[in-house]
Amino acid sequence: MTHLATAPGRTPASGLPARPHVRQAAPDAGASGQAAPDAVASPDAATSRVDAFKAAGRHTARVRLLRRFILFGAVLGSVAIVVFAFFNPFRAVIPGLSIDGVGLSGSKVTMDHPKLTGFRSDGRPYDLLASSAVQDAKTPNVLELHDIDAHVTMADQSVVHIVSAAGLYDSSKETMQLKSAIHLTSDKGLDAHMLSAFIAFKTGAVETHEPLTVVMTTGTVSADSMHMVDNGATVVFEGHVHTVVTPAATAAQTASTMKGTAP
Repeated sequence: MTHLATAPGRTPASGLPARPHVRQAAPDAGASGQAAPDAVASPDAATSRVDAFKAAGRHTARVRLLRRFILFGAVLGSVAIVVFAFFNPFRAVIPGLSIDGVGLSGSKVTMDHPKLTGFRSDGRPYDLLASSAVQDAKTPNVLELHDIDAHVTMADQSVVHIVSAAGLYDSSKETMQLKSAIHLTSDKGLDAHMLSAFIAFKTGAVETHEPLTVVMTTGTVSADSMHMVDNGATVVFEGHVHTVVTPAATAAQTASTMKGTAP
């Protein structure tokens, strides 16, 4: 029997259609349950994701801890201010101290309108007012005062009034160093302007080592330094002393004219 070969697309002589030529597709790698080579995750990428997750966790923990520290610090600061305001622990360090308000700034304590009261060695009182004060925890017995207004009762019962822009008060020695714009007056007619001064409240001594001018009921005195001793009973002027004595008839008028004149 003779076999006839039929070309693709052509009908054999028997009249039957030609069998279509079917191309077999390549096996699907996914169908066998294995991923294509380019779809497999890199081990380095997986490690990077794990590290990033751990880093994010550590950052969250640090932020949570920082928030707790901030909250704790705020609460501690508030409690400290309340303690200072109501219990005033500096009374034990500085006797006779009273304040209107208190604040904290690092190791320093700020006080509003401090007032110091005490007694001299002879029992006569003195008081010291200021608009504000600063106290360092390292030197609790020292106060830095601003806008000072002090009164000291002397042995002859006269009262010396001292005003200064700033000064340092040492509670352990009951002394004060005034630094600028000092004006000293007394109800006995003394009126003095000084650039600096040192005051010992216990003894009533006042001294300055810078030029000053003093107006009294009997005249005026200019000098390079001054010492007030014996509870204010004796005033000693030193260095280039210049004195103008005024007759009693015109003393009151001269004192009224000269008072308030800076050196």
